[in-house]
Amino acid sequence: MELKDLFYKWVPVWVKLPVLFIFFFVVLTANGVYLGNSTDMYSGLGVYSEPFTAAYNAVYIGMGLGLMVEVRLKRRFSSKTLLLWGFAMMLLVNCINMNTDSPALMIVDCLILGFTKMAALMEIYIMWLVVWSKKLDTSRLYPFVYGLALGGIYFITWFTASLAGVYNWRYAYLAMIVMILVCLLLALVFVGHNKLRRALPLYQMDVLGLLLLAGLLMLMNYVVVYGKVENWWESCNITAASILIPLILLAFIARELIVRRPLLPFGHFKKKSFLKGLFFFFVLGIFLPSSIQGTFTAGVLDFESIRNAELNLYLIPGVEAAAVLCFFWYYYKRNTEVLLFIGFAAFVGYYMLLYGKLAYGPGMEDFWIMSILKGFGTAILYVVIGLYTTNGFSLNIVMHAGGLMILVRSFLGSGIISGIYSYLLYAGRIRHLDILAGNADADAGFLIRPPGYYRNMQEQATMAASKEMCGFIIIAGLGILAAILVSHFYRLATNRRRILN
Repeated sequence: MELKDLFYKWVPVWVKLPVLFIFFFVVLTANGVYLGNSTDMYSGLGVYSEPFTAAYNAVYIGMGLGLMVEVRLKRRFSSKTLLLWGFAMMLLVNCINMNTDSPALMIVDCLILGFTKMAALMEIYIMWLVVWSKKLDTSRLYPFVYGLALGGIYFITWFTASLAGVYNWRYAYLAMIVMILVCLLLALVFVGHNKLRRALPLYQMDVLGLLLLAGLLMLMNYVVVYGKVENWWESCNITAASILIPLILLAFIARELIVRRPLLPFGHFKKKSFLKGLFFFFVLGIFLPSSIQGTFTAGVLDFESIRNAELNLYLIPGVEAAAVLCFFWYYYKRNTEVLLFIGFAAFVGYYMLLYGKLAYGPGMEDFWIMSILKGFGTAILYVVIGLYTTNGFSLNIVMHAGGLMILVRSFLGSGIISGIYSYLLYAGRIRHLDILAGNADADAGFLIRPPGYYRNMQEQATMAASKEMCGFIIIAGLGILAAILVSHFYRLATNRRRILN
């Protein structure tokens, strides 16, 4: 893989860095669907929210798949071609989603957007890696990447919700289209066209493996997202998808074992740090979903979508503080397990505070401390687990491994678990509502119910179900913290015994 300067030689450094920053911000935040305006979007189109959840998951599925084939694309096309291709596809998909009323089309084009935008993202990523470290040390880059990515996504969520609230949900797409057009113009002017010394053909790429993995993940996406509204295995579609998932998985594994150049080399799994990192990313999915807080603020506190989006701004200080801490932590080569413990402890603290707020009365100001903790924990764990997972890999292998890392972190972990949380909250609310209704029927003192009685009963059921979920997550978090402590002190004792011997 050839690494060359992205810009023309005449472009000064003071122009390169701002342009790179704009490129990075737009690529990281320009998805086909946006959490800020999604409520107004599905309400305006008169459809369920599930297609937008599936489309949001499809973006990350596409990103993971796109990163797996990026090595082949970078050996075939120039950096400028890949950059313009990525921005052009982002522009096209955002234009389509702004005008379409078909949820199925939106899901498919979000998958395509995620896949194609990785071509642009990796070009910008490599340039920032060179800027931060001449030795290509990713521990210098990751704090900046996740500080900008997470902070940018939280800001865009608020920004799109504001536009949707003041004007219309389509204005959020207009704003993103303008930003993408600016990036296309900057790329045409400043990015140089460096021809490859040797362009490798694409026919050696494992296209069948790519299609099998994409089909497998999208079927899983369908089952998890639509299971609740289609009553799970009472639906023929859900049943058929559930049968196809293991069959396609077996076909994909068989394909990867016999093909000469596999899409996902299984040799990566021989590295213990890679397996442990994927496991930690999956476990992180227990804490990342905002289903409980969103259900509480919308269903009990009656926060509008714009106010819910404003809560995302409280996450940004925590994200940036964590990015600074991680940079200096790795700069001075401190213990990684301690930082891992701090990240999970921040999430446990967030859910403990949230558990205490699950009652009537909290306002916006009651969420800022817990939101800072959540942002702090998210950024720390993204950096720590990401570096631990890819430790010891070359840049070529990082692209393969990073693709699977994105799939586990953003879909198999938080995406699937978020769908499970949504169903458990729904089922828990129905169960508690049934208990409250039974108690009300047994109470003969209220023959005439006061105004708002049944709404109050629904809110009580929502809070009870939310507290149950919070309690389980806190217990799981304490178990993880205990496991990290035991592992840390066991390693210290082993090292001390080795030194003494």
